[in-house]
Amino acid sequence: MPAVSSSMNETVADTEVQAERLQLLLEQTGASARLAVAAATLSFALVAWYDFSIWLLCWYLAVTLISLWRARLPSRFRARYPDQCSLTCWDRLHYYSAIVAGLLWGLLGAQPTANLPPALQPFTLIGPALIATAAMSSYAIRLSHYQGFLLALFASLLASYGWAHGTESLAVWPPIVLFASYLYVFARRFHRTLIEALATKSDIQHAHRELEEANRHLLQQHRVLKQEEDIARHVFQQLTLAGDAQPPGIHVWNQAMGNLSGDLVQTICSPSGSTYVFLGDFTGHGLPAALGAVPTSTVFRTMTEKNLEPALIARELNRKLHTLLPTGYFCCAVVMQLSPDRTSLTLWNGGLPPVILRRANGDIEEIPSDNLPLGVVGNDAFADQCRTFELQSGDRVYAYSDGLTEAENHRGEMWGRDRLLQFLAREGGGRSALDPLREAVLEFTNLAPASDDISFVEIVAQPAAREAVA
Repeated sequence: MPAVSSSMNETVADTEVQAERLQLLLEQTGASARLAVAAATLSFALVAWYDFSIWLLCWYLAVTLISLWRARLPSRFRARYPDQCSLTCWDRLHYYSAIVAGLLWGLLGAQPTANLPPALQPFTLIGPALIATAAMSSYAIRLSHYQGFLLALFASLLASYGWAHGTESLAVWPPIVLFASYLYVFARRFHRTLIEALATKSDIQHAHRELEEANRHLLQQHRVLKQEEDIARHVFQQLTLAGDAQPPGIHVWNQAMGNLSGDLVQTICSPSGSTYVFLGDFTGHGLPAALGAVPTSTVFRTMTEKNLEPALIARELNRKLHTLLPTGYFCCAVVMQLSPDRTSLTLWNGGLPPVILRRANGDIEEIPSDNLPLGVVGNDAFADQCRTFELQSGDRVYAYSDGLTEAENHRGEMWGRDRLLQFLAREGGGRSALDPLREAVLEFTNLAPASDDISFVEIVAQPAAREAVA
């Protein structure tokens, strides 16, 4: 079936090319036929001024009629093709009418020249020769048609001139035959050049149509993908953002590189009053990375409702992701549990940058990752080592994905860990550092294209106590 379809397409394309070329031929014929009427009128007036005859009048009327008939060919073709006549039919009409026109123009040689001025006597030979030369461009697409026109014109011219002038006409045969041969050779070169140009034009048009079709297909695919991505984003947001409102004293900045973020941030208050925070950075970006966030969010919410420890939550998340994710895909994450009174923090860090603990007095402590990311190994080899810290009023905890420190400006320079630590030492005091940090990073990148998702979580110890003091 594909071979048959390809053959049919090639046949249709070839027919379209032939129709286009025939229409161009007929358009050229229409223009040259109108010029032929003017040339016949001028020739008749010029010769009749000195030697009018019924023969000359009949010749003029015949040439005019065939020229007017040929001048209507383009409009008739546009009106009737392809319903009433095939391409072959129109091609034959043009060919045979060209032969008739050639025969009639050649008959001008039968006009006696004795009464004409000496300078005008060669006109009955020169006139048809000029017509043959002028007609070359209008016949260039169909060399065989020009060949028929040329043979008919010069055969008729030699015969009629010989009939009118007898043996004296033999002297003009060699130059006439030589001139006709020259015209044909030149017409062949003209035809070859024109056909090559038309073939190039056809190839360009074909390539343009294919490009337009490809563009339409790509636009359609883009619309479908955009619609699917919008649905996926909506479902993703409903699954990952549904639930409790953001607990007080916890501030989150999550900026996606594209439409979907490969970073997942979850903050949940358990029935016992503990606050759980999850920050995960999945391998890759966009939809593939976001798909891993859906089961992660489900497992995390289910286990925090049971008030389980971060080690157990991390182990269950690892088991789930190790089963679901393909080889080479994993999730760098931190799981944190705040006691109900915000005086104690227990965290598990697997592959994320060090969690930063800024004390109320300005001291900064970095808590590095002690474990492999989620999904890298099975639970038999999984490490669930956690660390616990005491918190005082005014202490702040910061967790972030590497997209923050690796944010680049137009010079390829990264924001970096040192800038982050200096910023938190300076801005991490009385107010939230989230908004100033976001402004500083965006100012640094100066709207350069994002190279990764950015996530940042700020946890304020004992926010209620601080609000009471304020």
